[in-house]
Amino acid sequence: MSLGSEIKSGKFTIYAQWAAILSVIFLIVFSITNFISVLPFAIISWVEAFFMIWLEIPLLTVCLPGGPKIESFKQFFANTLFRSALYAVFAVLIWLSILMQATSLLTAAITLTLTCVFYLISVFKKEELERSGVTGGQGVASAAAMGRV
Repeated sequence: MSLGSEIKSGKFTIYAQWAAILSVIFLIVFSITNFISVLPFAIISWVEAFFMIWLEIPLLTVCLPGGPKIESFKQFFANTLFRSALYAVFAVLIWLSILMQATSLLTAAITLTLTCVFYLISVFKKEELERSGVTGGQGVASAAAMGRV
């Protein structure tokens, strides 16, 4: 499935995934450019970005070893309500950096907030967590073939 058709699908979990990937890019780039001016938040940005890469790109979870602990950990993060709350915390941490000094991290805070909102909408729509086919997930076409759409 192409990225264009996934965007047209109306699945807010897909929108949230792409907003999160955009947030990762902004967190990394803008934490580098603002490293000196807001050092604690630049470090927080790097930690958030690393965690979000692991969380949002399904290809990377294949690298994790198997086992019951890892599987329960993956199931815990498959809950869209939890993801919405997690991204709300991430967004608040970056919004707090604005109190220290107004920087371009504001862009990352906005996209993190959008990610939180998209996951929250998916909770209200009772959508299951779906991952984009572009990033190694099943995509919308696979979900439709299985009769879930």
